Amino acid sequence: MNTTSSPFPAPRVTPNLANAFGGVWRLMFRRFLLPGHWLTLAAGLAVLVLLFVGGPRGKMTKDFVEWTVNFYVTFLVPALAFVTAAGAMRDEMKASAVDYVLTRPVPRPAWVIFKYAAHTLCSQLEFMLALAVLAILAWVRGVPDLANVVPKILCAQVLLVAAFSALGFLAGVLTARYVVVGLAYGGVVEAGIGQIPTQLNRLSMTHQVRDWLAPLVSRAELTVAAPGLVGTAAMIALFCAIALGVAAAWFTRREISSGAES
Repeated sequence: MNTTSSPFPAPRVTPNLANAFGGVWRLMFRRFLLPGHWLTLAAGLAVLVLLFVGGPRGKMTKDFVEWTVNFYVTFLVPALAFVTAAGAMRDEMKASAVDYVLTRPVPRPAWVIFKYAAHTLCSQLEFMLALAVLAILAWVRGVPDLANVVPKILCAQVLLVAAFSALGFLAGVLTARYVVVGLAYGGVVEAGIGQIPTQLNRLSMTHQVRDWLAPLVSRAELTVAAPGLVGTAAMIALFCAIALGVAAAWFTRREISSGAES
């Protein structure tokens, strides 16, 4: 009799993180390609066009940059990135999906990171399309110097999508009422701490980006030296790491069943 054999059968699926990420990416990208998703995206772009038409009045570069930075990049992009990311996380915690998610041979922290990476990549594509629409509208209107302005706005957009997607994942893990969390964060950190004229305002991610883009809009109220792109990207990367780390830790310890959401 072989005493070394295990009474339990060998696992049918060997855990492989690379394959797991590939599976998460394929599932996310298929949703991205659904006709319903593109109809929603088209409706959103139509609304963005209307907002632009009613926004910057002149043909000057400064008019376009001020509207784009103050409304689109540091308000609309963070809000949409947060809501879509939190909603995507909650979708995976619904009764119809949680049994499938939690029975995969993938550690929970790795699953959160993979889901975030796949979702953020798709979101970046969507927001790049939105910025391309704005750039085309500005070009049609005759706004000059777009070749120097748009790349910097694109960098700022990429950073904020990454940051607020991470925050959205954290809020989605914490509660189904993630909109309340987003409003509280926006009121306390972005609208409150971010307006304090000290180094404390560096806790605001939108303030970080505004300061980096300050030369484009000639912000005279800038009272402290703004970091360059590397410094801004490093701060946002740290913010993403902290938000995702807390989200992964909370998701790992959380008891999730196929019942009602909480």
